[in-house]
Amino acid sequence: MTATLQRTTLRTSRTLDFASEKELIAQTGHQRDAWPLVILKELVDNAIDACEEAGTAPVIEVIVDNSGISVSDNGPGLPADTIKDILDFTVRVSSREAYVSPTRGAQGNALKTVVAMPFVLDGERGRIEIEAQGARHCIEMSVDRIRQEPVIAHEAKPIKARKGTKVRVFWPNLPRSNEADKKERFLQIATQYAWLNPHLHITVDWDGEHTTVKPTDTAWKKWLPSDPTSAHWYTDQHLERLIAGYISNDADAGRERTVRDFVSEFRGLSSTAKQKAVLGATELARAPLSKLVNGNVLDRAAMANLLVSMQEHSKPVKPPMLGVIGKEHFKQRFTDAGCEMDSFQYKKVTGTTDGVPWIVETAFGWTPDRPGRVLVTGVNWSPGIINPFRELGSFGESLDTVLSEQRANRGEPVILVLHMTCPRVEYTDRGKSAVVVKS
Repeated sequence: MTATLQRTTLRTSRTLDFASEKELIAQTGHQRDAWPLVILKELVDNAIDACEEAGTAPVIEVIVDNSGISVSDNGPGLPADTIKDILDFTVRVSSREAYVSPTRGAQGNALKTVVAMPFVLDGERGRIEIEAQGARHCIEMSVDRIRQEPVIAHEAKPIKARKGTKVRVFWPNLPRSNEADKKERFLQIATQYAWLNPHLHITVDWDGEHTTVKPTDTAWKKWLPSDPTSAHWYTDQHLERLIAGYISNDADAGRERTVRDFVSEFRGLSSTAKQKAVLGATELARAPLSKLVNGNVLDRAAMANLLVSMQEHSKPVKPPMLGVIGKEHFKQRFTDAGCEMDSFQYKKVTGTTDGVPWIVETAFGWTPDRPGRVLVTGVNWSPGIINPFRELGSFGESLDTVLSEQRANRGEPVILVLHMTCPRVEYTDRGKSAVVVKS
């Protein structure tokens, strides 16, 4: 008689998915050889955001040497609790992802991918260090091969307090292992932050070679991540996502906020009179936010009514309030780049679609001493690692196609800037590397 196999149902942790090459490619939208650019982008995005929220013109230093990549800023410093949250791979932690707002990045997983990359590159263990608020956090990631779970070793050591945050991602011999064109692309992305952020002072040290771009306007202002968002920017689905996140977070923390507390956070709804009007129209006066849930199901009709009322009792945001980079800034950047200024052109187009404001700024110039075309493209003041405008208009043409039709091919010595500011951006991929721009 042949023995039968009694199969055992095995449980495997999904937390290790975050520490695989396949998953990191899906999360970031970029292949392994572009990860130095991903690290650069995520760390600089976070650094500039932190400085802006502290009311400080950002001063960023990027260093690439034989130990890896480090990015430091002059912001308030990353809190220890935030670092602890970053290292919990069982959850996603973000102060950006659920809100509809014109912010850089907004992936909701950026620092987790940065922590995981050195491990995936090495295959055995990876290291990063974070210096902030008088402590150096030494973090090492490995894997329990039996349980198939990440193992995080985290040690915090006291150091002399300094302003800001410094993050070092260990990537041995990075300058030596990259080809010349990859070095050039790294420097391009780093300095393009200064093209899209007039208040930024950035220095890049690539294996001893220094590049510095100074700000054109340290007092330049834009919409901040900490600014209240507008109800007009939300769809029913976006508001449901935010409310569900609030209810879940409050339950975990053992507290409960009211609908009025929630409404008061939105732009134009901070006054008592406006809040009473919204709550009176929805019959949610004194109601807890959890009343918008029936059992474990969201009351979508009630949420939709709430959104309509919030929109009726607040004014839409006009496009210029988002923050305009401006002609004078681009004029200075093109001058510094050796542009023949008689050829310089700048155009700004603004509009509002379904209550959502947007700004598109373009600049163009002929640079006879350059070997070929330079594209500076970005969304919400963050440059794209690859051109994010790969679907333009109703026919889905790419920016490259449009430029070729205008005879601005790669070999032409021109600089073209295309930047879009918008609170609600439609992405085509999970890594948020490509946007759809509809005509």
